[in-house]
Amino acid sequence: MFRIAVIVRIVALALALAVSFSAACVWAAESPAPPPLDELRSQLKSTDAAIRLRALEGLAAQGDAARPAAADLVSALQDEEAEVRAGAALILGQLAAEPETALPALAARLGDEAETQRGPLGLVAAFSLGNYGAAALPHILPALASESPATCRGGLAAIDRLGKQAASTVPQVIAILQRNDPQTRIFAINALRAIGPEAQPAIPDLIKQLSSDDFHTQYWACRALGAIGPAASPAASELIRCLQTGVTSVRRNAAAALGNIGPGVGPAAANALVKALSDPLQPVKQNAVIALGQLKPLGSPAVPVIETMLQEPAKFIPRAPAAKTLWQLDPQSKTPVEALLRDLVEDDEPWLAAHVFGEIQVSEDAVARLGELLDSANVWTRQYAAVALLEIGVQTSRATATLEELARSDNEETRETAAASLEKYRSKTASPAQSPSP
Repeated sequence: MFRIAVIVRIVALALALAVSFSAACVWAAESPAPPPLDELRSQLKSTDAAIRLRALEGLAAQGDAARPAAADLVSALQDEEAEVRAGAALILGQLAAEPETALPALAARLGDEAETQRGPLGLVAAFSLGNYGAAALPHILPALASESPATCRGGLAAIDRLGKQAASTVPQVIAILQRNDPQTRIFAINALRAIGPEAQPAIPDLIKQLSSDDFHTQYWACRALGAIGPAASPAASELIRCLQTGVTSVRRNAAAALGNIGPGVGPAAANALVKALSDPLQPVKQNAVIALGQLKPLGSPAVPVIETMLQEPAKFIPRAPAAKTLWQLDPQSKTPVEALLRDLVEDDEPWLAAHVFGEIQVSEDAVARLGELLDSANVWTRQYAAVALLEIGVQTSRATATLEELARSDNEETRETAAASLEKYRSKTASPAQSPSP
């Protein structure tokens, strides 16, 4: 049985590779200056694997300046040491360099099952291939037809990375999914998820996967159908069943999928989502309440339920998503603003509340109350009341002054978060404002 931990590694690998590259750049900043590029290229040919690995660290730290070493990195993909092969693949992917030779060399590693610190080597190669964009596709296609399960999985992981650029591969991916090889089907489902709406021909096969006896498969099928969007409305009845009977992760993602598909799922889905608001687990409730906002006006039966729940302690943690949905369904309700103000005062993920203030229409009275919170003794309340005012676009001078003061705090976390909020606001000021609509 394919374990969910392995799949999570696959989905997270792109981020992990980016972090690895960033870490190398930090290494460059905190360590003595790396050797010159020519010396690093020479070290990459050393008979000592440790020296070759240090050379790769130095090349990663050079960033784009390492491009002249691309041919050496391609050669390093043949290294006898798996960590060297993985490091070379990683840097090539970040540079997207030497495509004529790098693409076939990376594709040849898609079936490499060696485990490395960066993950299975075949997956490192897959995500690096994805960084080359559509040019990588002709080199990936043979892997999808391979009789080697590892190579096929590597090809599917590369499709996952390419996303909608690989829409032309949908028939091949469906054929792989229909083989129902438990070692491969989740890779295929993830590839379809990444392709998104253009994976519409796969909907019947994805619906079948919702009946799998493997809850991991159900989980990813929910996500794929949600990514396809409105065209996946024929999956509504099966998604409702998953919402009602699945394990926690399946229920949570079935709710999200129904919302992402939209009103085409019909009143039965809306009713099922209203019932899911009573789920004992917060992640299921949160996704259900967000989905109901996406199904307006079908979600209107949820209004009295959400009104009541927002007024009761701990029914929604945090309250912000429910407050936004209630405003979408009933713009005249005063409960959303009250719930968001409570989140700011009670430190219940106040950053979410602050951003939702910018997505709803707020009365002058609510603005005045936010202004009063700028004088709060609670640092987080002050900061995110200021962020809320900036999101709304009122009292901006006072809100900016509050954040500037907090950015000079003795507390490192306060300084960093306030500075980040200021930077985000200033980067948005050049963009035209948009009025929220329910």
